[in-house]
Amino acid sequence: MRWLMTRAATLRQRFQQRERFWPDPAHTIFLVSYPRSGTTWICCIAAELLFKVSPRNLAEIHAFVPDVHDLPEKSAVPVASRYLVKSHFPLNPVHGFPPYGDYRNVIYLIRDPRDVLLSHHRYVRSTTNYPGELKEFATDWIAGRIWPCSWEEHVNSWLGLRLRSAPFELTLLHYEDFVANPIGQTVLLTKALGLEVGLRRIEQIVADTTPNSMRERERKGKKKTMH
Repeated sequence: MRWLMTRAATLRQRFQQRERFWPDPAHTIFLVSYPRSGTTWICCIAAELLFKVSPRNLAEIHAFVPDVHDLPEKSAVPVASRYLVKSHFPLNPVHGFPPYGDYRNVIYLIRDPRDVLLSHHRYVRSTTNYPGELKEFATDWIAGRIWPCSWEEHVNSWLGLRLRSAPFELTLLHYEDFVANPIGQTVLLTKALGLEVGLRRIEQIVADTTPNSMRERERKGKKKTMH
């Protein structure tokens, strides 16, 4: 009887795993960033580039650009020849990611750490029971006691590879460049995704993903856990 129960549990686990979306490295580009680096904004732009749809809210973006920290149901993800998958993991064997294969194509999004620190503090205070004020948080943040690690460790784990030949294709994008020149940076994002999109369509996407429109999407609905 115990064997039968164990077998049933194993089959149930496998069934549940099959029902989740699992990225195939051969057809996946990973969008990696430290939390609070503007990833959701870039994910929304990418969703329009890849699927020619305008996500109605932040929760819907999750179906078009899955999050490795909370992979959606397979049935919720549109069928496509390539996917962009979001991750906040550092490139560190301790994290053991991705568990299903090697990285082959990575877009790394970086943001000024001063702005990341302020945004991360507000986010952690609003979503957890962290009691510390900004000064205490900054100490914990720099020391790597805030998930997933320190900002410096995260950036160095990925961009240190630029000093030698990386074992995968690596594209570096800056959040501040998207703010200053959203059309030009969306063109670069389009190329990193391996797409050919006309300038007129890119201008339409930029107009549809302004800060005001992103705030409206947040108002309409977001995931329980936002990174």
